[in-house]
Amino acid sequence: MKRLAVIAALCAGPVAADPLDLIDYDALFADKAADVMDVSETRSLLRIGDVTLIRDESLPRGYTGLDEGGQGAMGCFVSILATIESAMQACEAELPAAQVETQTAYRSAALAFYAENVIPPVDPELAQERYNALVSSQIEGARPFCSNLDLVTTLADRVFSPEGAEEISGMMATPRLPVANPCL
Repeated sequence: MKRLAVIAALCAGPVAADPLDLIDYDALFADKAADVMDVSETRSLLRIGDVTLIRDESLPRGYTGLDEGGQGAMGCFVSILATIESAMQACEAELPAAQVETQTAYRSAALAFYAENVIPPVDPELAQERYNALVSSQIEGARPFCSNLDLVTTLADRVFSPEGAEEISGMMATPRLPVANPCL
């Protein structure tokens, strides 16, 4: 459990909303004003398919989203990919070649999914640029964890394993808003 807490700490920054900051929450709430449910003086909910968006000024970024579809939150998955990549760069380490190949394929598919499913959809190049910026922003924060790089490589072993492929494929099978919660 302690290992998961450290990994969650590495991912903590971006999971507050959407890690690539591509979802225009203000526009969504404005465009779908008739569907917004006010649940308190400060909190409003908007349901889009299996995703519930929460607007609350007390949240660090004002908004968050919950993927309740059961396939897994794509924003979380993108955060995990970025965390693995930034840790490997920070620690000047490399994953085994087979994992790098899987990582590259997952990143490409996840960013394409992300670009297609944010509202409004964006150019895949913008999703890639935001992903690169996310990775870069995490490198310095990952350096103190280099002595515990096995936490990240264990996560990579799990995510990039043949057993994980079915889960990842299922996660990308249903189009939906790529929010970051629930994560881990």
